[in-house]
Amino acid sequence: MRLLGMVLLATLAASVSTASAQYGLYGSPEMLPAVQQNAAPAYAAPAAYPSTDAAPIQPAAIQPANSTYSPQPQYPSQPQYQYAAPAQPQYQYAAPAQPQYQYAAPAQPQYAPAQSAARTTYQLPQTYRYPAQPTTAARYQPYQPGAQYRYPTPASYQTPAPQPAPMQPIPAPPIAPAGPAFDPAAVSGDAPAPQGSGMMNQMLADQNCNAGCDNGGCGPAVDCDQCVSCPWYASVSALVMGRSNGRRLWTSYVDQQETIQLTNTQFDLDWRWGGEVRFGRRFCCGCTPYALEAVYWTTDPFSGGQNTSVPGGYVSTPLDLNSLYFGNALAQDWFDGAQEHRLWRKDEFHNLEVNLVRQQLACGCDSPWDIGWSLGVRYFRFQDYLEFSSLAHDATGWGDLANTASLSDKITNNLVGAQFGFDATYRVWNNVRVYIAPKVGLYDNFMDSDFEAATGNGIQGRGPYASFPVNASRNGIAFLTQIDAGLDWQFSQNWSARAGYRVVAVTGVGLADDQFPQYICDTPEIEAVSHYSSLLLHGAFVGLTYNF
Repeated sequence: MRLLGMVLLATLAASVSTASAQYGLYGSPEMLPAVQQNAAPAYAAPAAYPSTDAAPIQPAAIQPANSTYSPQPQYPSQPQYQYAAPAQPQYQYAAPAQPQYQYAAPAQPQYAPAQSAARTTYQLPQTYRYPAQPTTAARYQPYQPGAQYRYPTPASYQTPAPQPAPMQPIPAPPIAPAGPAFDPAAVSGDAPAPQGSGMMNQMLADQNCNAGCDNGGCGPAVDCDQCVSCPWYASVSALVMGRSNGRRLWTSYVDQQETIQLTNTQFDLDWRWGGEVRFGRRFCCGCTPYALEAVYWTTDPFSGGQNTSVPGGYVSTPLDLNSLYFGNALAQDWFDGAQEHRLWRKDEFHNLEVNLVRQQLACGCDSPWDIGWSLGVRYFRFQDYLEFSSLAHDATGWGDLANTASLSDKITNNLVGAQFGFDATYRVWNNVRVYIAPKVGLYDNFMDSDFEAATGNGIQGRGPYASFPVNASRNGIAFLTQIDAGLDWQFSQNWSARAGYRVVAVTGVGLADDQFPQYICDTPEIEAVSHYSSLLLHGAFVGLTYNF
């Protein structure tokens, strides 16, 4: 029994000693060694104050049955508990991407606790040389009696914004030793100036591309510095052209057989020769080549006709001649049952224009293309005359004027307006190029028409409301387009030759065919000049140009 009592007493003494050691009832607290960063905790938190990582332990599990438990432990002046860093380190110091902060992390950073029980902070060693920043959030919360302690989550820590490194003065470049002074005489005057590759430099490039402006000679490619001695040019060309037909106006059929139509106003006219004269002067505006030129061209009058007769018979006209009288006789006596009908047409063309020409918009020896434009005014005159004559059935011939009669109209179109065009060329060889030069313009067309009905001996026709001739005029809008396409050959420094084809299309013009009314005595219809037709001229040209 005595032995059993001694064992119980020893056990009780050991339990009391353990409890006293755990609750700080004896001995002085010792400083525990600092825990290395990123190392596992040296010891676990006391069971009475569990961390967030372990379940709380009940005090009854660690007390003897006969011991007393005080819920208010006494704390020394120095904090007794040191809490190990979480498994994931809260503070990671790494060298920034930019080298403005230079520090070397110690092998074992020491964190000295502050002498305050309310807040525990860590002060970085001076070796880091990191700018001092105010504490943005508490690292560890002080212990609150009766409450469960939790470590702050990493999200509660705000990393201080990096501070810019102080600006370092830029070192001055080393001063080079003084070299020899610049000597203008050392620069050769024969060295060419550097040239760019832009369009303007190409435009004013070497004029030998077109074999012009070389050693004082002048060609169509003008250089302002080389060709001032010969800015003038003149050109003479020959034309051969034809015209399109107007609308179909029927004038004759077999007498007593109206379904057998014989003749209308669409008959071919012979092509006619013409000529063109071009005269101009080149000048420069800021070394940009321009030219002011005047052009005139015309052709011989287009003329032609046809006769209509029926062997052993007569011809009549589908035009209504009722109420038209020559003296006291109806005009039908001359035109119906006639021996012969005749159609005659005559046309004249005159063209005058003045243009400002922009030359060499994209010219250079390294490019075969050349583009220019023109802007100017044009006057175009087109006169159309159509006559329908008849030889009466009892006439002895066309010399018998009293037995001949005619219906005719002469209309003149005067177009005045502005035009715009361009000239695109492609250099085939060094001095040969192909080109196309279209122009288009808007014009006011002043038309003047004279309609006449009379016999060969001068007796004018008359109707119930008016007498002949009937004169009428009108203004209208017209469009004119001209296209020249051909080949240009610069065969010497001052001479060039060209050949090509020209098309002139005009809309909004009045033709003589359109002025014939169905009822010849309908004078109001004659006075309302019709101008809804079109005209097409086309033909070839060949010419020479001289630069002087």
